[in-house]
Amino acid sequence: MNASQKEAWFNLVVVLAALLMVAALVPFLGKGAMGGFGLLGFLGLSPVFFRKQQGAVVLDERDTQIRLRSQFCAHLVFWLLFVLAAMSAPAIYGWEGSVPVVLVMQSVFCGLTVIQGVSSLATLIQYGRGGHDAA
Repeated sequence: MNASQKEAWFNLVVVLAALLMVAALVPFLGKGAMGGFGLLGFLGLSPVFFRKQQGAVVLDERDTQIRLRSQFCAHLVFWLLFVLAAMSAPAIYGWEGSVPVVLVMQSVFCGLTVIQGVSSLATLIQYGRGGHDAA
């Protein structure tokens, strides 16, 4: 398993852990469950997988292409969901209604989880299940 796959698995676990934490806290804390998104801070540790090791190539051209395609897929899904949410807001809150601040704040974290989750999944799919060709 190469560095990109390790990073993708790590990011996917962090995103899923944050979503599970928020879902578990909602019945008890309500809006305070957004604190579970604090686990997304661990995404900042993902560059650790790309440390230069003695005599080893960390990324090659194939890894770069896979990363670019994964980011393209993630941003495509994000913008589709963003437009869908923006277009459905008048149907939910009315043309003169106001959107709750907590919903706006949650949308930022949900956008981050969508981008990181889809990008990680796309990376893992492009490398294949076995991982034998990625080493």
